[in-house]
Parts: sequence; structure tokens; C-alpha cells
Amino acid sequence: MSSIKYLSLLFIPLTISQITYTAKAAFAVEPVSQFNEKEILEKRTSFANSFANIVLAVISDNKKSYEARKENLAQAFSKSVDIDWIAKFVIGRTWNKANTEQRERYTELYRKFLTKTYVENFAENPEKRINGIKVLDVDNSDTTPSDFTVSTQMHLASRDTMNVNYLVRENEGKYKVLDIAIENVSLITTHRSEFTALAANKGIDGVIEKLTDLVNQNPSITLSMK
Repeated sequence: MSSIKYLSLLFIPLTISQITYTAKAAFAVEPVSQFNEKEILEKRTSFANSFANIVLAVISDNKKSYEARKENLAQAFSKSVDIDWIAKFVIGRTWNKANTEQRERYTELYRKFLTKTYVENFAENPEKRINGIKVLDVDNSDTTPSDFTVSTQMHLASRDTMNVNYLVRENEGKYKVLDIAIENVSLITTHRSEFTALAANKGIDGVIEKLTDLVNQNPSITLSMK
């Protein structure tokens, strides 16, 4: 299975009203210094469980049409994932060599590509529907105190399971996903390897050209919302 197909299972975003967590929200995390380690873990575990529950609610909302859910999830994806940070990270040093116009064009295309891959083109395979998501662990041992990793297990209609981890950064009471990994395959590591290699051969303009082609294609995705 190609990396793009495989990575499509990594993340299902939240609805717009559910993904913005502020310091006043029910599942928000206050600045790290205000809580001891136990309290931080409790807050983040609560967030992780709520995250999983909301995911299931979104993809099982049969009151909305498939097109409506797809559009809703596409908008939500950009709110819950720090796509601009990921775009800059995966291009490596080429980012510093690009001019403002190239950076803006590249970021715009990468945002469309990532959103399209994860949201807009889910294959209609009923066996790949998610029936359940179990939070296995919330790990606060990341090097950066504001970062934490959530380990989950997805249960599919085919009775298969998929281990999915995501790296989250808390900043002023808000959460942003920085990386998603399925069976230890990291989105940002895979994309960085692919995009930096392409940039080394063809420069930023070559990356932009490739992303334009990908955005205009319909990649095969192995997850269904229907």
C-alpha cells in the first residue's frame, strides 16, 4: 500500500464547534505551570477521550448527507491540525530558500493536498468504517512540556484494528495536532522524506508542480464515511 493510501487512515477531524478548546472550555488545558503532573495528565486524558467520542459522533451522523459531512470535516480538519506548521516542516531547508510568493503557493497547495487526502476522497468501502476508538494511553514524556502523545486503537467494521497515535501541542489552552502515525508510520516523517527529496532534485517549483498534480487527482482512500 502506498504511503498516501496508508496515511489516509491516520486522522478523522472534529466538527468546527468541537475542535477549538480555549482555557475556558470544558476540556481545555491551562498553561502547564498552573497544574502539577497528575492534574495535567487528567486534563489531557479527558481531552483524548472526548476527542475519540466526537470523532465517532461526526462519522456516524446519518442525519447529514455524505457531501455535507465531507465539507464539514474538510473545514474542521484545517482547524484541528496545524497544517501550516507541517507544510513548513516537511519541506525542510527549502522553505528558507523560497520567496514569499513560492511559500504562499506551496502552503496553499499542501493544505489542499493534505485535506483532500484525509477528508474529501474517502473510498466507499463499508468494511473500513470505524466502529469504535479506544484511547490506550496519554504520554506526557515528550521533550517539550506542552506536547503529549495520544495512543488509540481503531476498530473497523471488518473487525480489523488499527493503532493510531497523534502528537498534540497545547498552547494557551488550545490544542493542535502536529503529527499522526498509524502502526508507527509518521505523517510528517514520511512527507518530509518525500518532499525534501523532490525539492533537492527540482526545487520548490518542482514541489509546487507535483502538489498541483496531486490536488487535481482523486487519490484512492481506504476509509468510508458512508
